[in-house]
Amino acid sequence: MKEITFNITVVLCLLLTLKVSPTTAQTKKDPCANAQTQVEMNECQGREYKKADAALNAVYRQLMAKIDDEGERTALKAAQQAWIKFRDGECEFESYQNKGGTIYPLVYSGCLTVLTQERSKQLRELLKDR
Repeated sequence: MKEITFNITVVLCLLLTLKVSPTTAQTKKDPCANAQTQVEMNECQGREYKKADAALNAVYRQLMAKIDDEGERTALKAAQQAWIKFRDGECEFESYQNKGGTIYPLVYSGCLTVLTQERSKQLRELLKDR
C-alpha cells in the first residue's frame, strides 16, 4: 500500500512538474503551471478533479439523454451511484496512510481524478454505441 501511495504521489508531482515552462506566457496565467508548495499542488490537483468531475457529469447526462428505456435509465443511475461509492472508498483507502499529512489532499484528489477520468472514458464508449 505504501508503494502504491508513493507511486501515485510521485506521478502526480511529476505531472505538475512537467507543466512548468517559465518561458511561456501560460506560466503567468496559470498558477498551476509552476506550483511549488504543497498547498499550491493540493489546490491545483483539486481543480483538476473538479474538471474531471464536470466532464464525467456531462458525458453521464449525454448518455442518459440517449437512453429511452426507463428501466435502462434506472439501471445506469444505480450503477453510477454505486460507482461513486466505490471511487470514494477506493481513494479513501489509497490515501489512508497519508491521512493527517499535508500531502493527503494531493493523493486523495489525484486518485479521484484518475478514477473519474477512467469512468468518463467508459461512459463515452457506451455513448458511442448509441
